[in-house]
Amino acid sequence: MFHLSLAGYPFTVDNRYEYVKALWRDYWTQKPGELITVSKEDIAREQTDGGHWPASYLESLAVYRDICERFVARDVVLFHCSALAYRQRGYLFAAPSGTGKSTHARLWREVLGDAVRMINDDKPLLKVTSEGVTVYGTPFAGKEGLQENSSAPVAGIVLLHQAGTNSIRKLSPQEAYPMLLNQTYRPKDAAGLIKTLELVQRLSELPVYSMGCTISREAVALAVQTLTGQELPS
Repeated sequence: MFHLSLAGYPFTVDNRYEYVKALWRDYWTQKPGELITVSKEDIAREQTDGGHWPASYLESLAVYRDICERFVARDVVLFHCSALAYRQRGYLFAAPSGTGKSTHARLWREVLGDAVRMINDDKPLLKVTSEGVTVYGTPFAGKEGLQENSSAPVAGIVLLHQAGTNSIRKLSPQEAYPMLLNQTYRPKDAAGLIKTLELVQRLSELPVYSMGCTISREAVALAVQTLTGQELPS
């Protein structure tokens, strides 16, 4: 059993395997919180068809799923994206798996160096409040494990697709909504799903862009200029 703090909320996890505790090491806390216990059946359900993942890994998925199911009532959702912080503002890059969101985030790090912090490269959390949206790191961070226990106010969301030239345009909330919903974890129960739809509606009111991009410095320059109104540092 161990305690963790995520998006400002404490949880106590009654784990079966040490892998789960080690995975959350950057989020450990001394403060007990809401109890998370997953059953053998919960763990087994995480095994995808044809998969042969160890039970320890599957338990980590079941724990995070349980947390995400509970979080919706607190206006927190899991959003599939690469999330970075630049000049104390959070920027989210979302796309279907394999499209290149992590590649674009890597280009930001290469071009802008230490001015960029990776909050999470795959499955961060978004907390929606009356003051705006905040992105939080989690240990579920994709193949490279790029994440940190930090947060940033979200200043823009970019929905990426591959293209031969770089272009970007701002989306209306109506255009953005279905695309954002596709990247958002949706709970199993009806009440949680309805609340998630409401939260995605609020996400769609942020500055949301559709960007066709190449793997280039020019793509970063266009994104930075559009999102921040500033040119790349020389």
